[in-house]
Amino acid sequence: MLVNSLCYTVESVLQGHPDKVCDQIADAILDAFLQLDDNAKVAVECLGCGHNLVLAGEVSAITKIDAQNIAQEVYHDIGYLEPLHIASYIQGQSTQLRRVVDSGAAGDQAIMYGFACKSDFNFLPYGVLVANTIAKSIDTLRHRTHLFLPDGKLQISVRDGMIETLVVSVQHLSGVNIESLRRTIMENAIKPIVSPESIKTVLFNHNSSFVAGGFANDTGLSGRKLAIDNYGGLVPHGGGSFSGKDPSKVDRSGAYMARLVAKSIVANGLADSCIVALAYVFGEAEPVMVQLRTNNPGHDEKLTLLVNEQFDFRPLAIAERLDLRHTRFLPTATYGHFTDATYPWERTVSL
Repeated sequence: MLVNSLCYTVESVLQGHPDKVCDQIADAILDAFLQLDDNAKVAVECLGCGHNLVLAGEVSAITKIDAQNIAQEVYHDIGYLEPLHIASYIQGQSTQLRRVVDSGAAGDQAIMYGFACKSDFNFLPYGVLVANTIAKSIDTLRHRTHLFLPDGKLQISVRDGMIETLVVSVQHLSGVNIESLRRTIMENAIKPIVSPESIKTVLFNHNSSFVAGGFANDTGLSGRKLAIDNYGGLVPHGGGSFSGKDPSKVDRSGAYMARLVAKSIVANGLADSCIVALAYVFGEAEPVMVQLRTNNPGHDEKLTLLVNEQFDFRPLAIAERLDLRHTRFLPTATYGHFTDATYPWERTVSL
């Protein structure tokens, strides 16, 4: 599928959604390691429930950090004030894995995808960019006004390029006037992005109060919002999560490289839409598959040859080309990994 459907639905979540809290904590821990040791190998996962947080994973680094304190600070910065009971099970990376990764080879088998389409929305489908942009705008309003609480999500149904249904759910204080909160968010967070008159139906906190939120309301798990992190479920995405993983993990770096390639193909006018698929195996630096699919299949083989000539897909080469060892990853943990045009993998290459 190359997103030629006239009707589709995508979603995004707010900064305080339990799964996204875990993603942010995982990437903040990753950033802390890379800031002190840009060659650190990090794979950190998080699980939050109630007032408890579990940190787990494997790390190889020349320095130590206070992961529990970092997690607590991120949690508070998001807007949750209660203390967490944090248990850390982060351990050293195994020798058999470290040896392979240090050689520049892939540390696991993995499949990942990159996508781009001809559009005015950072080469993404309209709904994908707008959903994430609105989510960010709602969070910005919350931090500025403190009128509502951190958890929330939204969903957009698009038909013929217009928003048919916008669903917004935000955590709020007990006793708040929901209609007043709805007007405030519509006027200050949504209207600057999309005209309310162009939205057929808006459902705000539909048929339910939303007082309890975060880990108190639902378990959070890092790496669970893959569709939001990628392309809204409109095209394939890999099975591996991004957050908490350093650039040697091709689940992350390979997906970023695939996006760079797909976006460059479309930006150079070689196709109107493009999906790039990469596959790696443990212990090999070169991918075992580089595949392109465009809206013009007759040119796909020629474009694949061009891509293999112009791009180096070895993990170390990807990290160097995109300067991933000096990238701050915490900002990527919210609002999608491909919606911010300033990220290094969002640049385009002349072909």
